Amino acid sequence: MSEWRFLRAGLAAVGVLVVAALAGWAVQTSQYEDPGFRELKRCLVEEKGAPVADTRDAVARSAELGALDTVIETNPVTVAVAGDETAAQRLVLSYRAVGGDLGPRLELRGRTVYLWQRPPSPTQRQALFDCTY
Repeated sequence: MSEWRFLRAGLAAVGVLVVAALAGWAVQTSQYEDPGFRELKRCLVEEKGAPVADTRDAVARSAELGALDTVIETNPVTVAVAGDETAAQRLVLSYRAVGGDLGPRLELRGRTVYLWQRPPSPTQRQALFDCTY
């Protein structure tokens, strides 16, 4: 009979640890801030020396993590960072609904959407891709 007492005590201890782990996970999840947009902005300013400004583009502003306007090698571009690839695809669909076929001016890379003023050169595209997190 005494073995059952130890077994119940052990199971109770494991249960308490599981509840504590779940509570810690819930707290961490509620306070987590995705660094993707912040890192993109830091990279553009500090590593690429590109000017960065808040965008007035309504579609881009609907991106969950943020959006900005910048200029890469004299080509203005609006960058929007969505929470995931599905949300980014919705941004692309919104741009196409408003602007029609934007051709190479509209790019989707992971969860980041780029809308260029003119079709980008390979070096312009690479400069932004270097800052994708």
